[in-house]
Amino acid sequence: MVELDDRGLGYFTQFEKVTRVMPSDYLETAGWLMFLVDMAQLGKAIGKKGANVKRLADLFRKKVVVIGDSDDPEVFVRNFFNNVGIANLEIVDIMGERNIILTVDENDRGIAIGRAGERIKAAKELLKKKFKATIVLRTRRSMDSGHGVESHGVEAVAEAPMEQAAKIEVVKKEEGKGE
Repeated sequence: MVELDDRGLGYFTQFEKVTRVMPSDYLETAGWLMFLVDMAQLGKAIGKKGANVKRLADLFRKKVVVIGDSDDPEVFVRNFFNNVGIANLEIVDIMGERNIILTVDENDRGIAIGRAGERIKAAKELLKKKFKATIVLRTRRSMDSGHGVESHGVEAVAEAPMEQAAKIEVVKKEEGKGE
């Protein structure tokens, strides 16, 4: 069950009044309001041609995002990053801590991180709250060699702690060599 303060209760009430869908949770960031709703109710919550989202954005004077909720962390992450090309998604438990490793194409890195790291920070907060998990975002750099896209052998790993913007660490890997 979600604990709501007066502000959160107001958001839930207005969201339900406009969409006729009860959200399961929400997250407020500096520029966004994100609402989680049951997957079966997602279309109804968004409205025809995004009409409900537009009305809510005008009402709250913030960007409103509606995300399909799931109790499966993999489905949840795929819903959260639905407009990002996900190359790989791994869920690993290391010494009792659940880590979600999301690999995206370099071209989608900016979308995955968001302006000032806001989207990846929101993902971290929701995953921590919902699944007691942390997310690591990796980007895979690719080059076109004339025969399609190949991996260039370099991955950039972006982690965005809640307190600071995303930090990028470049990890060089040799691929395809028998070492």
